[in-house]
Amino acid sequence: MPLHRLEAYYPDYRETLADGQMNDIVSYSVYARGEDKVGTAKDLLVDDSGRFRYLVVDTGPWIFGKTVLLPIGLARFDYDKTRVYVDDLTKSQIEHLPKYDENRVVDEDHEEQVRKVYEPIAQGRSNRQFLGQNYGSTDRPDETAGDLRRMPPLGHTGATSADEGDLRRMGPLAGSDRTTVSSTMEDRQTAIRHHDLPRHSPSIYDQEMGYYGLSDEDNHGLLRSYEERLVARRYQQD
Repeated sequence: MPLHRLEAYYPDYRETLADGQMNDIVSYSVYARGEDKVGTAKDLLVDDSGRFRYLVVDTGPWIFGKTVLLPIGLARFDYDKTRVYVDDLTKSQIEHLPKYDENRVVDEDHEEQVRKVYEPIAQGRSNRQFLGQNYGSTDRPDETAGDLRRMPPLGHTGATSADEGDLRRMGPLAGSDRTTVSSTMEDRQTAIRHHDLPRHSPSIYDQEMGYYGLSDEDNHGLLRSYEERLVARRYQQD
C-alpha cells in the first residue's frame, strides 16, 4: 500500500485541525529521553486509507543531512510543548536507519529495514493497551467511536431528521424509485451512524502493533482523534 505525504493526502489539514494542537505537527521537535534533541518532524506519511504511519524526522542535531522515518507508535507526544519523545532511541540506531527521500517510493524493503532498527524499542511496548485498530469497521463498539463523535462539526455530514422529514412528505414514488430512494437513505444513515470509513489493511497495523499501535500511555488519544477527523473529512469530500 503506497504512502503519501500528509499535505498531499489532506491538502487542507491545517484548516481542519486549526482549532487544536496538531495543525503544526510537522514542526514538532523530536527528543530521545530527557533533553537530548534528535531533530525536527518535517512531515507525516499516511497510507491509502488515511492512517498515520510514520513521522519524517530531520536528524540535523545528531546526524547532519539525514532524514529518517519514525513509526508513529514509537512517538510519545507532548502537545503542549510541541514535542515528540522516543524513549531509548540511540544515535547508533539513527546511523543505521535507511535515509528517507521524498522523491522515492517507500517500499516494503525500506519499511522492513526501518522496523529492524527500531525492533528493541517496539518490543518494549509489548505490554501496552492499544487503542482500537479498525475504526472504519461498522461493527465497532460505541466506545471506540466516541472520540470522533466528540469532535466539533466539520460541516454537513449527512442526512438529518429534517432531511428524513422532507423525504416522508414527498408524494408516492413508483415502485422501483421508492425502493432506490429508501435504500439510498438507509445506506446513507448506516454509513453516518457507524462512521463507515475506508478500512485499512490489517497486515501491517495488526501484525506490527509495537511499531504502529497507538496507546494512551504514549499520549496518543488526541493523535487518534485527529486521525479519525481527517479521515472523516476526506470521506465527506469524496
